[in-house]
Amino acid sequence: MRFAAHDLFWLLLLLPLLALFLAWAGHRRRRALARFAHQAMLPRLMEGGGAARRYGRPLLLLAGTLFLILALTGPQWGARTEIGKRRGVDVMVALDVSRSMLASDVKPSRLERAKHQVAELLDQLDGDRVGLVVFAGHAFVQCPLTVDYGALQLFLDLADTQVAPVQGTALGDAIGLAARSLPEGEVHGQAIILFTDGENHLGDAVGAAREAAGGGVRIFAVGVGTPAGELIPDLKGYHRDEEGNYVKSRLDERTLQQVAQAGEGAYFQSTLGGGEVGRLREYLGQMDQGEFGAARFTRYEERFQWCLLPAFLCFLAEALWPEGRRRPGQWRGRFA
Repeated sequence: MRFAAHDLFWLLLLLPLLALFLAWAGHRRRRALARFAHQAMLPRLMEGGGAARRYGRPLLLLAGTLFLILALTGPQWGARTEIGKRRGVDVMVALDVSRSMLASDVKPSRLERAKHQVAELLDQLDGDRVGLVVFAGHAFVQCPLTVDYGALQLFLDLADTQVAPVQGTALGDAIGLAARSLPEGEVHGQAIILFTDGENHLGDAVGAAREAAGGGVRIFAVGVGTPAGELIPDLKGYHRDEEGNYVKSRLDERTLQQVAQAGEGAYFQSTLGGGEVGRLREYLGQMDQGEFGAARFTRYEERFQWCLLPAFLCFLAEALWPEGRRRPGQWRGRFA
């Protein structure tokens, strides 16, 4: 026998408190009765007021509470062994951490919006293997393919512009590295999802997307930012070029659309509602699923009903417990 929620056993500490409260309430009731009538008259006024009536209802209430707490702890006994198979696709997320991602034309910033949407995508995935590539002027693997979404979330939280020693937006390098990070020769679906503003791209991003698509990898792009653009903040206020002019970063949708088209995928612009994450999940769900191994686990039978039923019966009996035996004939005609 085991308990699924054994941490709730602390609720048993409520039983002594409930018993003390019931004892105090009974004492107050007896004192009130003593003020109402003489002690010698109480047995005549309170028929059936013996020990059974005095202790029956409190004991039923305590017993019902005990069984209810035991039901909440989730008692289980009886088990069977099952084999669960993990199926899904391989997804490499490529996150832009260049300085232009600090622009705040989407709130709170492009980078924070992108990280939030990656986390939202992880919440919707189930069984897929996911990895993380971060890039600016160069790209590197932050987290290899894994089914441990919690570990990947830790790496995602650490991603910022400080991890990129070389600035720029090397889309081609990011796509190439992400494609090489996916296992070769797999028959199930594989995808790369870019979260970037696409601006100031280095290298041949469209060519890299076309090459990845030739290897069976689909490219999806999520554009983070606005075409109107915004200034890039830095330690001195806003970033300036070599001539001292302020630099405004704009979302390069055209490039990202070309990359997605060459990669046989789709382009989405990041929105506040985040509906593009759901559409991304739909695309991934339509791809061929692969089997990533099987795990043997034990499933225990839930038996909380065996405690819940006695609790219900105890509370019902306590509610229906009579106040005392009625003898209407005993007083009939005495006050006529």
